[in-house]
Amino acid sequence: MPTRVAVGVMAWLGFITLYMTRVNLSVIIVAMVDASNSNTTQGFCYNHTSTASQDKVTSLVNTPSYDLEEEFDWSETIQGLVLGSFSYGYTVTQVVGGRLAERYGAKWVFGVSILSGGVANLLIPTAARLHYGVLIALRAMQGFFQGVTWPSMHACVAQWIPPLERPNFVAFVYFGTTLGTAITLPLSGLLIHTMGWAAAFYIPGCVALIWCLMWFSAMHSKPAHHPRISKDELQYIENAIRSSGTSSKGPTRIPWKNIATSLPVWAIIICDMGNTWGISLMSKQLPTFMKNILGFNITMSFVELPQVGN
Repeated sequence: MPTRVAVGVMAWLGFITLYMTRVNLSVIIVAMVDASNSNTTQGFCYNHTSTASQDKVTSLVNTPSYDLEEEFDWSETIQGLVLGSFSYGYTVTQVVGGRLAERYGAKWVFGVSILSGGVANLLIPTAARLHYGVLIALRAMQGFFQGVTWPSMHACVAQWIPPLERPNFVAFVYFGTTLGTAITLPLSGLLIHTMGWAAAFYIPGCVALIWCLMWFSAMHSKPAHHPRISKDELQYIENAIRSSGTSSKGPTRIPWKNIATSLPVWAIIICDMGNTWGISLMSKQLPTFMKNILGFNITMSFVELPQVGN
């Protein structure tokens, strides 16, 4: 197997792991918080249904009961702060992530970002039991470290992948984000049901640490530094990048004015903002809505279906 394919597989697994440690809180918080004390209007959608319809709905959502533990008496405002705190740090480091990867290598920048998610997941149960403020700070720090993941992977692609192979490589690797979310949401519900909400943090955290061990031991930021790459593959990568004119190490003049006035650029920005907003809303708020408003059991709410469709 070509070494660059192995890099792609590891990066794909990395993005799956990344989202396992990022989005699981949105499901787990449903089991952490006592909804009866959080000013949530429960059963709101049932008020205007007939008795017959209500019976049908009840038969669908009343699955066998299990202990959600519900340790914390947090208001909806506090829950919103906890869920949104990741983004506070995340927005800070995205701009510098690519430059950090160029300076220190994608191996370390991308790897440390996922390591931070694993460590954070192992600490979240303790942080939550200390004070919700500690949890908010921890999630903000996780976001701070994980803001570099996408830019650092761009730097990795620039070093490892010939230009003609990049579209397929990027599509495959970034598919891991969708798959990671689609796996994590139902898996979190299952872990809560069988082992308790804390285990739903511990297990993804351990998975992240295992991935980091493999990544740091096998990955190299540049093909020329990899001890197991063949001479033919190394020559192919270097020649392909050199012939494309993208291997210049000198400073490049960026056409900021042309970028800022380009309609296609703004179209991409607007579409990405809408896509990100929709995905964030679904992943962060849908589990709480499905349980507290619609009354669904979190192991049966199918909140991952939007990600499967995506």
